[in-house]
Amino acid sequence: MTTGNESALAGTSQTTMSAPPSSQTASADWTQGLAPELKAMIDTKGYKSPGDLAQAYAHAEKAIGADKIVVPRDGVWDSTARAKLGVPDKPDGYRVARPDLPQGITYDENFEKAMLPVAHRLGLTPTQVNELVKAVSSHRLGEFQSSAQASDAGRADAERALRSEFGAGYDAKVTVAARAVQHFGGQGLVEHLNASGLGNHPEMIKAFAKIGSMMGEDSFKGGRPGGFGLSPEEAKSEASRLMASDAYKNRNHPEHDLAVRKMSELFEQQFPGA
Repeated sequence: MTTGNESALAGTSQTTMSAPPSSQTASADWTQGLAPELKAMIDTKGYKSPGDLAQAYAHAEKAIGADKIVVPRDGVWDSTARAKLGVPDKPDGYRVARPDLPQGITYDENFEKAMLPVAHRLGLTPTQVNELVKAVSSHRLGEFQSSAQASDAGRADAERALRSEFGAGYDAKVTVAARAVQHFGGQGLVEHLNASGLGNHPEMIKAFAKIGSMMGEDSFKGGRPGGFGLSPEEAKSEASRLMASDAYKNRNHPEHDLAVRKMSELFEQQFPGA
């Protein structure tokens, strides 16, 4: 009896005293079958059970959901998404950072005025709007610089052509042309020719140089242009002055041909019908 009881107690004691599986063993069990990278992530994060992993996932989903923006199927953001993106309530709510442009180039306010309603309707963010403005301004600056370079090259070519045609009399004829423009059109015409670029056009310079050469010095000071509507006596006086000029007497003078033509016109004024 004694031996049997001791044997039974001994068996019971062995069963009762068996050590429970450790937490590390349990942890290893539930990660079995996972890819190595996932197991490494679980070890790094310190998740001890599937419950730990599920709780971490729930927290992450909640945090992401707070800032989550659902892409609209029709391409139009709703009011909630617009608020998260920073899109203003109205087009004039954009704070446009207008770029600094070189002197002579004005910022295109008309483009900005037309662009903002479209940008607002599309739901562009303030950053996107400012980047768009910057890109358009840079494009306009490039166009302006290209145009200026082409204009400079054109003026240089025109000047070379005129210098070749006018020869030594180039400076004198250009001066005469400028005085003729001022006399007939005043400052308004001068500013228009300068702004439009026509003031540097070879044909324009030649035309006013010819007009100016037909005028006496007194005409530039407020008199009438020589040869235009003069009485016979006035034409005779103008002819005498012209005959004494170097331009008429010197065949090599750059304005000699014009002086001769002007003399012919003055002759017709003195002797109408001759």
